[in-house]
Amino acid sequence: MFSKTIAVLSVILSFSYLSASEYFRAIELFNLRKIEDSLIMFKKVSNNEKDEKRSDAMFNLAVIYDNGFGVPVDKTRALFYYEASSSLSNKYAQYNLGWKYYNGESVNKDVIKAFELYKSAADFGHPQAMFNLANMYYSGIGTAKNLKIAYKFFLESRMNGIDESNFFIEKIKGELSPEELSFLNGEYSSLIEEKIDLPAPIENSEN
Repeated sequence: MFSKTIAVLSVILSFSYLSASEYFRAIELFNLRKIEDSLIMFKKVSNNEKDEKRSDAMFNLAVIYDNGFGVPVDKTRALFYYEASSSLSNKYAQYNLGWKYYNGESVNKDVIKAFELYKSAADFGHPQAMFNLANMYYSGIGTAKNLKIAYKFFLESRMNGIDESNFFIEKIKGELSPEELSFLNGEYSSLIEEKIDLPAPIENSEN
C-alpha cells in the first residue's frame, strides 16, 4: 500500500545546466556518471552548515547509497544521511525514512515513528506522505483511528495528484453520517473539487 519514493533523486539530479553552486555542480557530475566526484561534492555541501542546499545534498547521498547508484549499496550510510536530512526538515528524507520505519527496512519496525515522520513530511507538502498518513488515520496504525482526519488528508493528497485517494474518500463517505459528512465538506470545501455545470450555449437561429 505504501510505496517508497526515489523520485526526488531523479528530479533533483535531472538538472543539466552549469551552476556556480557546488550543489548543482555535484548534480552535474552525477549526470556525467562521475559518481565519486559527485559524492565528494555532495558531502562537501552537506558538511557546510551555511549552505541552503545542505539537507538536499544529504538526501541525495542517502538515496545514492540506499539504491547503489554508482556505488555499492550501503544501508547504514543511507540511514545516516536520511536521519541527518530529516532533522533539517527535508520532507523527502522524512518520507523515505518514514517508509523505512513503517516497513522495518534497515531499522526496527516502528509505526509510531513512521506516523510522526509522515506527519512532518505531509505538513511540508509531500503528497505521498499525505496519502500514507491518511491511511494510518483510517486504519488506526501508529495513531488512533480517526475517519474525519483521514478524510482531510485523503482530500489533500488527491488535490496533490494522488488519485488512489478517491477510493478511500468514497469509503469514508459511506462510513460517516450525513451530518458529519456535510460538516466536513463545509470545513474542507477548499479541498473539494466541484464540477460547475455551465449553461448550454445559445444557438443563433435565423428567422
